[in-house]
Amino acid sequence: MGYFSNIQIKIARFLLSKSKPAEREIQVVNIKNAKTLAIVYNASNEEATNLVKRYVKFLKEYKTKVLALGYVDEKELPRDLNPSLEFDYVTKKELNFQLEPTGTVVNNFVSEKFDILIDLSVEDNIVLQHLVTKSTAKFKVGAKRSLYASLFDLTIVLKPEEGIRQLMKNIDRYLHVIKN
Repeated sequence: MGYFSNIQIKIARFLLSKSKPAEREIQVVNIKNAKTLAIVYNASNEEATNLVKRYVKFLKEYKTKVLALGYVDEKELPRDLNPSLEFDYVTKKELNFQLEPTGTVVNNFVSEKFDILIDLSVEDNIVLQHLVTKSTAKFKVGAKRSLYASLFDLTIVLKPEEGIRQLMKNIDRYLHVIKN
C-alpha cells in the first residue's frame, strides 16, 4: 500500500471503524457442508496467488462454488492475472478516496451471501478490510490482527514468523473439524 499516503490510510481506517458491518445471519459452517465460499487475498503477492489457485482447485472437489477476490496494488491488472469464473480482481483504479473498493465486481461480491468467507491476508490491508466488513457471509474466518479481528467469527493466531501457508493450513484444519 506504499502508493497511498499515511494520512489517506489513517482517514480510511477511521471512517471504516465508524461504519457498521453488513447485517448478516451468523452461522458456523463446516467446509464440507459449505455450498458457497469466498476468499479475499492480496493478489500482489505471487506466493499468495499461487497458493489460492491450488486451494480453489482443492475446494472444488467438495462441489463448493468458490470465488476468490484478490486485491492488486496496481492501477492495471497484470497480464498473468486473468479474471475467470472462480477468480476476480480489484485494482487501485476501483478504489475511492477512502480506499474502499467499488464497481460491479465488488457489488456482486458483497451482495452474494456466501456460507464461508476466508480472508487470507496476513498483514493489515484496508481494501480487504472493506470487503470483509461489507460481506454478508454467514461465517467469516481470518488471521487475528489488532485492527479488524472483531470482523471474524473465527480467528487464527499466527506467530510473527508464520505466513500465508500456515494460515491456510490452520484455517483448513479448523474448518474441517468444526461442527455445524
